[in-house]
Amino acid sequence: MRHRRSGRKLGKTATHRKAMLGNMVTALFQRERIETTIPKAKETRSLAERLITFARRGNAAAEAGAKEKQLAARRRVARTVHDSDVLRKLFDEIAPRYVERPGGYTRIVRLGKTRVGDGAQTAILELLKKDEEGRKKKKKPRKTYHKTDMPAAPEAAKKAVKTVEPEPAPEAPVVEAPAAETAAPKAGAPKTATKAKTKGAEPKPKKGKK
Repeated sequence: MRHRRSGRKLGKTATHRKAMLGNMVTALFQRERIETTIPKAKETRSLAERLITFARRGNAAAEAGAKEKQLAARRRVARTVHDSDVLRKLFDEIAPRYVERPGGYTRIVRLGKTRVGDGAQTAILELLKKDEEGRKKKKKPRKTYHKTDMPAAPEAAKKAVKTVEPEPAPEAPVVEAPAAETAAPKAGAPKTATKAKTKGAEPKPKKGKK
């Protein structure tokens, strides 16, 4: 796991990566604008801003009378920038340009196109000018309303809104209870069928003593 390890490998060994970034930083300080892929641009920006900060500290130490610190800063930058003319330009022209800027000396502009060879996304890495600001998106302040500060709705919107009355709940159906099967006969009703059948029949003899 790459815990506490920053930086991109870029598919190269340590020595190859160090030499490549040194050459890209040198070209950036010389031309102040280079075109490369987005991962390489991000790594080069990190290294370039660190070297510009070293140059700023060296110049500030020289103005304060500590020339030893300026020499140490120049030697520290010379480990990466091997061109003496570019090294002189960094300390004499580029570093004084950013005296009042606490950081953010470079800018990455994505081109939105791919490289023909491997299809990598390309970008432009450039140094900012003296009074130029970086590409920052201004965030609009978010409006918060209280109940008393809420804007009133227009009259047209009020008319468009219709009040919908709730529909009445459907009434439950009334179910009649079934009449009792064993109801008492009413007065004057005819006799039952069993009695009518036994009316004309002969009476059974009663059992008695002989």
